[in-house]
Amino acid sequence: MKALNAKVSATRRKLMVYAFFKAFWPFLTFVAIFLAIALAGVIDRMGSAMAAVATILFLGGSILFILQGGRRYTPVSREDAARLLDRQSDLRPVSSLTDRPASASRGSQKLWQKHRLRLLKEAQRLKLPSLSREWSRLDPYWMRAVLPALLVLMGVFAGTDASARLHRALFPDYGALVGADGMVVEAWITPPEHTGRAPIFLTPELQNVRVPEGSEVTLRTEAHSAPKLVLKGEATRKQKFEPTPDGAFEARARIMEDTRLTVNWWGERASWRLLTSPDEAPEARFVKAPEMGRQDRTEISWSISDDYGVSALELRITLQTPNPAAPDEADHVAVPLSGAAPTSAEDITQLDLTRHRWAGMPVTLRLVATDGAGQTGLSEPVDFKLPEKLFLDPIARVAQEVRLTVLREPRDYAELAKNEDALRQDALNVTASNRLGTAPPDIQKAALMLDAMTYKGERYIRDQGVYLTFRTAKGILDAAATKDEAEQVDPLLWALALRAEYGSAADALRRLEAARRALEQALRDGASEDEIKQRMEAFRDAANEYLAAKMAEAIANGGEQPQMQMDQEAMSGGPDLGGQDFEDMLNALQDLTETGATDQARQLLSDITNMLQNLEFQQGQSGSGGMPGMPGQQADGEQEDLPPEEQELTDAMRRLSEILREQRQLNDDTLAQERGERPGQSGQEQGGQQPGQQSGQQSGTQQGQDSGQPGGGEAGSGQTEAPQGGGEENGERPGSGGGEFAEGNEGEGTGPGQSESLAERQARLGRLVEEFAREQGLGAGIEGENALEGRVDPDALEDIRRAQRQAEDALERGNERRAARNQEMATNALSEISRDLAERLDTLERERNGQDAQQSDPFGRPSGGPGNSGEEVNIPDATERQRAKDILEELRQRYNESDDEEEREYLRRLLDRF
Repeated sequence: MKALNAKVSATRRKLMVYAFFKAFWPFLTFVAIFLAIALAGVIDRMGSAMAAVATILFLGGSILFILQGGRRYTPVSREDAARLLDRQSDLRPVSSLTDRPASASRGSQKLWQKHRLRLLKEAQRLKLPSLSREWSRLDPYWMRAVLPALLVLMGVFAGTDASARLHRALFPDYGALVGADGMVVEAWITPPEHTGRAPIFLTPELQNVRVPEGSEVTLRTEAHSAPKLVLKGEATRKQKFEPTPDGAFEARARIMEDTRLTVNWWGERASWRLLTSPDEAPEARFVKAPEMGRQDRTEISWSISDDYGVSALELRITLQTPNPAAPDEADHVAVPLSGAAPTSAEDITQLDLTRHRWAGMPVTLRLVATDGAGQTGLSEPVDFKLPEKLFLDPIARVAQEVRLTVLREPRDYAELAKNEDALRQDALNVTASNRLGTAPPDIQKAALMLDAMTYKGERYIRDQGVYLTFRTAKGILDAAATKDEAEQVDPLLWALALRAEYGSAADALRRLEAARRALEQALRDGASEDEIKQRMEAFRDAANEYLAAKMAEAIANGGEQPQMQMDQEAMSGGPDLGGQDFEDMLNALQDLTETGATDQARQLLSDITNMLQNLEFQQGQSGSGGMPGMPGQQADGEQEDLPPEEQELTDAMRRLSEILREQRQLNDDTLAQERGERPGQSGQEQGGQQPGQQSGQQSGTQQGQDSGQPGGGEAGSGQTEAPQGGGEENGERPGSGGGEFAEGNEGEGTGPGQSESLAERQARLGRLVEEFAREQGLGAGIEGENALEGRVDPDALEDIRRAQRQAEDALERGNERRAARNQEMATNALSEISRDLAERLDTLERERNGQDAQQSDPFGRPSGGPGNSGEEVNIPDATERQRAKDILEELRQRYNESDDEEEREYLRRLLDRF
C-alpha cells in the first residue's frame, strides 16, 4: 500500500504542476519576459520616470494575470490522481482498493481477500502517467524550458550586476514621477570656528567623511514640499527641512557623534556617513616655577598645546589660606598669547601682579587654557607669594592700605530695609542715604581710615590734590550700594600712591604701558590699518609724554635738560632704525606697522618700551643729566678705567659706529636721488634726520624745548654746541664730519650732504675706512698687536673698501641703482664687523664682572626678554622699510586706477593685513 500511495502522490503532484501552469502560464510568461528585459539592462537605460512606469505596468499586469489564473486554476484532488492511474487497467485497482464488501459472511470474506490480492498485483503494475500529450497541447513551443533558459542566459550576460539590475527594476525611483529624480541636495560641513578647518562640501560619491566634533551640517534643496532629514547615530533623529525666503528648503544639524545622514523625499535622495574626530581638552603646564623678574614683574614660564589651538590662557590665583567668608574665591589674570589660537606654544610672560588685591600674600597659581569649544585644561598647582610694591612715602602707604582693605573684602552689601513710610507724601527716605551702614565691615573700616586721614587735613596735607583724592574716595564709599561700586576707588587710590611715591612720571608710565598693550593687541589680532594707525599715534604720544616727564624730573633734581643719545644700537651692529635718536625709533615703528611687518613691529615695540622703563638720567659733575652712553663712558663724560683690551674695543666700536651710520644715511640719500627726490628728503619724511641734524629741526622744535622731548635745540636752529674740546671744528656732531672725523672732512665745517656730492661723501667714507684700518693695525703690511687682531678680518675691510670704490664710480657715472647696491654691501659688512666686536666686548665685560651669559643689551634690555620670546626677529633697516612703503603705495595706486574687477580683487587681497 505504501508503494501505491507514493504513486498516487506523485501523480497528484504532476497534475498540480500541470494545472498551475495551465492556469498561470500568462503570468509566468509575463514575469519571465520582464525579468529578462531587466537583466539585459533595458530598464537601466530608461529614464527614471520611464523605469518607474515600466515597473508599475509590470506590477499591474502581474496582478491581472494572477487574478485571471486564480479563476482558472482548479485544485487537484487525490481522487483525480487515482482516476488517472486507474485508466491503465480495467480493474481500476487504485479506486477498487478503497471499496468494502457488501456482506460480512465467511465465504464472502474469502472471496474478497482473493479480489484484493488481485487488485494489489494489478496496482503494482501501474506506472506513473505521462502528461506529454497534455503538455504538447498546452505548450507546443516548449516555452516552459525556453523562458528559464533565457533567464539564465541573461543572468550570465549581466554578470555581477545581475542582482543590482533586478533590484533597480523591481524597486525603481517612484519619486521620478513627481520630479524628485531631479532634486539636487547641496550639503556642506562647517567645522567649529576654533578648529580653523575649511568647510567640507559633500558630494554624492563621498562616504565616511571625517569631520571635527561639533561641526554643523547644512543641507539645502528645492522641492514641492519639505523633505525629511534622518540622522542615525546612537539614536535616530528626524527633522523636517524649513522653508527659506527664496523658496528653497534648508536644514541644519550639529554632528556630535558618528552619524548616517539621509535626506528622504519620495524615497532616499541623498545619504552620507559622517565620522567625528573628538576635540581633546587643551593642556597647560608651568615650564618652571614662577619667579620674580625685573621691575617687580612676575615671570611665568608656560607651555600649552591643543589639537585645534588655545584661544585663551589665564593665570588662576587662589589664596593658600582662603577667607572663611569666601572659601572658593579665585581671580583670573589673562596671559597674552603670541599669535591667534596656537596649537602649541612655549613662552615666558612677565606680569605685573603688584596691583593685585592679594599682593604680598601666599597664593596658589594654576594655568587655565581654554580652547575654542570652551574646554579647559589646568596645570599643576604651584605655591607662590605675590610680589608687593614697596611704598616708603606715608601718603602712598595710606592710599595702598585703604585700597587693599576695600579690595580684599569678599562680602557684599546687605540689602536696605524697606521703608514703607517713605512712600507717603512729603516723607523723606533717610534710609537710602545710610548705605555705608549696609556695607561689609572692611569697607566701613576703609571709610573710617579715610575720615581719619583727612581730619583737619589742611594742617597736615599740603598738597590739595592729595586731600581731594582722599575725600573723593571717601565719597565713593559713602555712595556705593554694591561692592563693585565701592571698588571704583581702586584706580583712584593706586594712582595717588604711585604719584606720591614716584612723582608725575608714574602716571606717564601707566599710560605708556596701556598704549603699548593696545598697540600690541591690535598687531596680534590683525586689526584694520586705520585702527593700528590710531593706536600707533596714541603710543607715540604716550612715549613722548613719559620721556618728557622723566626729563622734567631730572631737571627738577638740579640738572640741566639732558641730551638724548641712542647710538648703542648702531654701535653694536643692531638693526638700523633709520637714524639714531628716539624720534627715529618711533618713526621706524610706524613704518613697520604701516607695511604690515607685525612680528618686527611687536619686537621693536617691546624694545622701545623696555628702553623707556629702564631709562635712568644720571647727574654729572656739571649737573647735566644724560642717558647711559657707550661702554667705558661715564655720565660726566669721563672715561671709565677699563682694561686695555676693552678700551681698545670700545674706541674701535665708537669709530666704526659713526662710519656705519654715515654709510647708511648715504645709502638712503642715494635711493632718494634715484627716486627723483632731493637727497635727505626721504629720510626726513620718514623721521630719519641726516647726521649733523637733530629732530628738533622739524616742526616740533618748540615742543622739544618746552617738554624736554629729544630734539629740542636752541632757538630752533637744530644745531647744538659742541662740547669743550670735542673736535677741531665747532657746531658739528660726531658722524657729521666734525669731532674725531674732522680730518676726513678737509676742514669744510659743514655736515655731509650739505655741500658735498654723493660721490664725494662716498669717497670721504672710504678714506675713513682706510684710516680706521691703519689706526687699528689692520691694513696690508702693518704689523702690531691689538684687541682687534683676530676679531676683524683684514680681507673684510678690503671688501668694504672695494664696494665703496665701486659705489663711488657708479655715483660719478650717475648709476644710482648700482651705487645703492654696492653701498648696501658695504653697510652689511660694517654691521657684521660691529656685531662681532660687540659680542667680544660683552664677553670681556662678563668675564671681568663675573656675570653669566644672559645679560642686558646696550639699551638695558634683558636678552631674550619679553617681546622676543627667545627668538631672533630681524628689524628691517630704513632702506628695506622705504622699499616696503614704496611697494605698498604702488599697490594702492594700481588698485585705485584699475578698472578690471578681477585685478582689483587680486590687489585688494594683497593689501589686506594678515
